[in-house]
Formats: sequence, structure tokens, C-alpha cells
Amino acid sequence: MLSEKQQKVFDILYEYIMKHGRAPTLDELQIITEQKSKRGVVQYLEALERKGFITRGDGHRSIKLGNSVGFQTTMHIPIFGFANAGRPLVEAEQTDLWVFPVSKKLIQGDGKKYFIVKIEGTSMNNFKVNGKFIENGSYVLIKKDEVSLNNKDAFLFIVDRSATVKKFKKDSQNIYLLPESKDEYHKPIVMAPDDNIIVNGKVVDVFNFE
Repeated sequence: MLSEKQQKVFDILYEYIMKHGRAPTLDELQIITEQKSKRGVVQYLEALERKGFITRGDGHRSIKLGNSVGFQTTMHIPIFGFANAGRPLVEAEQTDLWVFPVSKKLIQGDGKKYFIVKIEGTSMNNFKVNGKFIENGSYVLIKKDEVSLNNKDAFLFIVDRSATVKKFKKDSQNIYLLPESKDEYHKPIVMAPDDNIIVNGKVVDVFNFE
């Protein structure tokens, strides 16, 4: 994964090479990226090379795009921190700290409509998305324009400025944010119809690799 700043440098580098058919020089890259020193540029290039996004030679225009991360076939989806799959205790700050390369085959349409959160907790560990359980430590892919609630899917809710992943149910008097867990101690969150609940999107995929 790349940090937000590393991703910006890579995007600049990628667009330059696609436009000009050659890599920028170090001086050109310093100007384009608005870095104060060449050393700052070199540090970004070193990070990109370590992660397989580029390779570098000895010449002035020797930077080549790498192939170890499949940049041709991936979109870089931002990670917006953590969501609690228990009680909604984690502050929901949309701080784009990292990006996550995801295959374009898993993204429908505009990649800007997606983001990722990391799950903390076990209240959804008996719920599957695309055949995969939402575990403690899972990364879940959220499509933020899918906010039409139903009782089958899992959604990312913001309750009192905190994020939680749950199922949804509503009756004439209450709203319920429902767990689906192998651990029986998890209970629904019961809300009044006029409570401040924000739907930030639907969970459309789950990535378990940790």
C-alpha cells in the first residue's frame, strides 16, 4: 500500500510518462511535485521502488513503471480509518491515510465512489459478503452512493460521529442496527426514528489477509 503522498507522487509520475512517453528528470519531478529539495523527491522514488511501483536506472530519465503490483489493472482506493463491528466506539474521521490497490474487475464504475475501512470487533463475523465473513481485522469495501437501506445487506453507519458496520431493520417505532455474530453477547443498537444516523454506504466486498 502507498501513503496518500506517495500515491500523489506516483500519479504525477504515471501521468507524465503516459503523456510524454518518457520519464521526467529529477529536476522536472521536483518542480511538478513542488518538493523543496531533490532529496525529498528521491525519498519518494525510493519508497515507490521498494513497493514495486517503479524501477530506477542510472540515466536522467531512467524511471520505469513497475509491474509487481499490477498498476495497469488496479484502482487505488482510499482507506478512511476504522469502523467498529461491535458498539460504535471508533471516531469516524475520513482521513485518507493510505490507499489500497484493488482490481478494476472488483470496481463498478467510478473508483471515487468507493472507500475502505478496517473492521475492529466481531459483531458481524457471521455475515458473509461475496462468500467472505466480516472478521475482526477485515478490510471492507464501501460503495458510498449505495445508501438505500434494506434488511439483507451490511451498511456503514455513522452514529454520534462514530462508525459501525451493521445490518438494518426498522419498524413503526424504532430503528435497529443489527449484529450478525457467532458471539451471542452482541446485541442490537436500538435507535429512535429521529436519532442522528448517517448511512455512509453499503459493504460490497471483504478482504481478509491479515
